[in-house]
Amino acid sequence: MENTHGNRSFPAETTRSAPSLYGFPDIQFRRQYPRHETNSLPIPPHETLVSAFSGLDVNRDYCCGSLFNNLSNHGFLSVDSQETEQRNQNCSSLNLQNCGGSPFGFPGLQNCNFDGFVPGWDSTSNTFSQIRSNQNGFLRDYRDGERNNEFSMLPYSNRNMLDTMMPKNQAVSRSGLTIKRDCSSLGGFRGNVVAFARDQSKSSHLQKIMSGLRKEDIDMIFLEVIDRVCELMIDPSGNYVVQRLIEMCTEEQRTQILLMLTKVDFQLVRICLNMNGSRAVLKLLEKLTTPQQISLVATALSAGAVALTKDTNGHHVIQHCLKHFSDEDNRYLLNVVADNCYGIATDKSGCCVLQHCVEYSKGKQRDHLVAEIIANALLLAEDCYGNYVVQHILGLRVPKITANLLRQLEGHYTSLSCNKYGSNVVEKCLAESGEQQSMGIIMELLGSPNVSMLLMDPFGNYVIQSALLVSQGIVYDALRKLIKMHSPMMRSNIYGKKVLAWFERKRLPYI
Repeated sequence: MENTHGNRSFPAETTRSAPSLYGFPDIQFRRQYPRHETNSLPIPPHETLVSAFSGLDVNRDYCCGSLFNNLSNHGFLSVDSQETEQRNQNCSSLNLQNCGGSPFGFPGLQNCNFDGFVPGWDSTSNTFSQIRSNQNGFLRDYRDGERNNEFSMLPYSNRNMLDTMMPKNQAVSRSGLTIKRDCSSLGGFRGNVVAFARDQSKSSHLQKIMSGLRKEDIDMIFLEVIDRVCELMIDPSGNYVVQRLIEMCTEEQRTQILLMLTKVDFQLVRICLNMNGSRAVLKLLEKLTTPQQISLVATALSAGAVALTKDTNGHHVIQHCLKHFSDEDNRYLLNVVADNCYGIATDKSGCCVLQHCVEYSKGKQRDHLVAEIIANALLLAEDCYGNYVVQHILGLRVPKITANLLRQLEGHYTSLSCNKYGSNVVEKCLAESGEQQSMGIIMELLGSPNVSMLLMDPFGNYVIQSALLVSQGIVYDALRKLIKMHSPMMRSNIYGKKVLAWFERKRLPYI
């Protein structure tokens, strides 16, 4: 049996309604009751409805609130202020954003296409009825084949129009509308912090969120991360999340992180050898405040000090310890470096670390370190990296240290002067030692049977020029005599010409 109205016919039987909007529970089956069974409104004539609705000021730019406020003003819809407040509370509890004051809590309808709907209006029977609405206060006819509502205020675009209406962090399904986790708050990350931290885009979003979280939320993140902190610290994306967590967690939580890093032997060292891990460890070292924390780090790093000093990533961690930890805290670390000074000094990164060790150490640790360097000075002076360590010792200008070093090199100045790296050390010895000490070095060079080679050697000629600068009296005269004797050969040699040019620059006669 059918109910007819105008030129349309509608089945008077139970029909299935559209899926509830935004996943809210709704009536799945609705009965089109006859007029005498309900408290329905009288059916207005077609012309009366058209004239009434034509007076509404509705366009595409209006949000839901504007549309239904107009309907309410014309007497077609009554919206209670308490109901409106309750619906807005429901909206906020579901993390729906930008409700815009709509009495139905429907977000983001500005500039969107949807087929018209009116709470209480039954499009299947074309009548206004007191039909029970859902918890948001409205019903929705959303069918693929039935677009018969004569009161659609906005045009329907296509089946996927809801994709435009939904916020970016929500999802639409064909069978209905499902709310996705809201990743603008921590709730979207709960239970998945480790997985999201390792994802590049989600890691960046998580870091931004963490800056404004409460202590309870930071505690939740900490509990999820702590068991996987070693893994995350060496991850290209996860290490940044760990750094942000270190900045915001409590002192006790940082201690727990340290205990996790030092629980296994050499685990902290392996993390420091990693590029990403070294960054996270440096951030952790910056936040250490208690003696217990510093002691844990110093002990763990001392076991791998040699490997760390030679590594391009690890040596940054060692240098931080040298600068910010006390001598007592660095005691074990410096002893390990001193016992392995030759291997460290002959490494590209290690020679820099060794110089920092000398600079920042004091007392017994420094004496031990300097003594080991002096003991290996002859070998280090001829090394491409070790010579910088020897020069650094001379640059301290400590008379006792300088004297011990010169004594260690005594008898080898001529051979060192002909070496690419050793010649730099001899020049440093002439420049940094006292007058008596420099005169002794020059006399050793002049007394060598191979002294003539120095005048035309690619490296020895620079030693002779340095000797001319610091020599005085009889020593200077002895050098001029030597140059005069070999000047004919020096004029035909490219390196000998450099020595003769020195006299021209000084405007001094060498003959």
